[in-house]
Amino acid sequence: MLLLELLKDLYFRFSGRKEAVILSMQKSLNVVRDAVILVDRSGIILFLNRNAEELLQCEQRSVLGKCFWSLYSIRDDKTHRPVTDLLNNIQSNVSGDYVLVATDHELLTNILISPINFLYKKSNDHSYALVINDISEKRMLESKVSFLENYDALTRLTNRHAMELTLKHALTDVKKHSATHVFCYISLDKLKNVTDAAGHSAGDALVKKVSIIIKDFITRKRNILSRVGYEDFAILFREEEPNVALTLTHKIRQAIEKFEFTWHEDKFNVTASVGFLLVHEKYSTSPSQVISDADIASRIARDKGGNRINIFSATDEAVLARKSNLSWVGRIRSAIKDNKFELYAQPIHPLAVNEAKQPFYHYETLIRLFEDGVQISPIEFLPSAEQQGLMLEIDQWVVKEALKHLANVKQTKPLPVFSINLSGQSVNEVSFLNTVLQIVKNSGVNPKMICFEITETVAANDIKLVMNFIKTLKAVGCSFSLDDFGTGISSYEYLRELPVDYLKIDGVFVKNLETDTISQEMIRSINQVGHVMGLKVIAEYVENDEIIRILQDIGVDYGQGYGISRPLPIITAVESLQGTQ
Repeated sequence: MLLLELLKDLYFRFSGRKEAVILSMQKSLNVVRDAVILVDRSGIILFLNRNAEELLQCEQRSVLGKCFWSLYSIRDDKTHRPVTDLLNNIQSNVSGDYVLVATDHELLTNILISPINFLYKKSNDHSYALVINDISEKRMLESKVSFLENYDALTRLTNRHAMELTLKHALTDVKKHSATHVFCYISLDKLKNVTDAAGHSAGDALVKKVSIIIKDFITRKRNILSRVGYEDFAILFREEEPNVALTLTHKIRQAIEKFEFTWHEDKFNVTASVGFLLVHEKYSTSPSQVISDADIASRIARDKGGNRINIFSATDEAVLARKSNLSWVGRIRSAIKDNKFELYAQPIHPLAVNEAKQPFYHYETLIRLFEDGVQISPIEFLPSAEQQGLMLEIDQWVVKEALKHLANVKQTKPLPVFSINLSGQSVNEVSFLNTVLQIVKNSGVNPKMICFEITETVAANDIKLVMNFIKTLKAVGCSFSLDDFGTGISSYEYLRELPVDYLKIDGVFVKNLETDTISQEMIRSINQVGHVMGLKVIAEYVENDEIIRILQDIGVDYGQGYGISRPLPIITAVESLQGTQ
């Protein structure tokens, strides 16, 4: 310890003269940053430095010669019991946390005790250096950190982390003692309606109100209520019979349904979808798995209309489908991180006889996943990505990757065009527009080479937002295509509103074109409307020469499908566009 070394140095410097040492200490210890008090074995104060005076709110002249224990009583920080033998049998440095209690204040401290025996000729005669640090602020900070780690700041309920710890103990209890526990996952159905209409402050207020409603039903101390997501709560009914827990859960769901939330002059109602799960020795392997299974059960309850309880079953087909979707979350994020995705490009080629034999210059970019050298169809992972809210991450990757390749294109006549599909999740995310603009700007690619494909279902979510998205990107030179046209009941309505450049006829009308006269008339009608509106019309699923011939007769501008070309790696497509024709 530096203090002890200082005292020894002073002792030897003054040839062992104790009085000279103590006098010299007054100067030396006053520059020490810690509060230092020297006491004899009886606790009589021999010296204290300026920091000790400030910390203990006293003056040295008023306490010298007095017993430290008469000025301060000491309590152990953990047990809160009085400590009366602090200096007994101290042979080496020891430290501990104590509460110093004076007549008008108390102080949480850490006290380091160092015996000083080299000042005395008798080995059993000691003085002690008490190095005292105020740890009140540190303890308060630790308490705040502990609160943040285990409690939800909004509702003051325990959080997901704390619930996982509770479940860990519960699972041990299940395996060792065959105890019966029940876990419920409560997800509010219509909270987004409230935040969209009245803002997140209203949403927060509603969550607090619902937490109080649920808390009123949790009267037994062994039952734990936590907030595990923005709109999600969880209850662990410990050592509770399933029928009792189920009855109580029904009452909670009904109470939430009956509650009318008022925000200023607006009134809202919410309901809850509940996943109900028996914590079972066979199926419940980890806290995260219990929460995930109950969450899946609540999502299935919501899929069925919400405001209901769904009892989890590991063999339920809906559960198996949901678990399959969840398994894709990690795989998709791993694919983005580890470059397992690759872009392909399928030609969109003019059908007019005088242009059909020209080299390809218009393509649609397509995403492919490769795991261990095996190509996985988008049909397998894109639906799961949509359900799990991962399309924004995928679309951002696709836009960046596509433009990285397009930066290598040299051809200018005709100017190549690459279409990039965008999901509704991305287009309806306000920040995505600025992300795309920045990517386009940083890429150096001519924006006229970029065409974004959207569907009418994208526009259905927020037509104003989508209109702004299209107009903003068209203003910098990008074009747009309305995909899967003809399958929605409002197709023509959206076509009138959206300022797109291309119209893609859904493949359902094209694939059986040779034998389906109704489809032929549908395509003829769509093509006519598209041309009246000044759009270029594209037919998908063009599989053979006969379909090409019929589409040529109708006057469709472009075709896309295996009858024209299979998708090829985007690198290959770009390599074919290296010169000016």
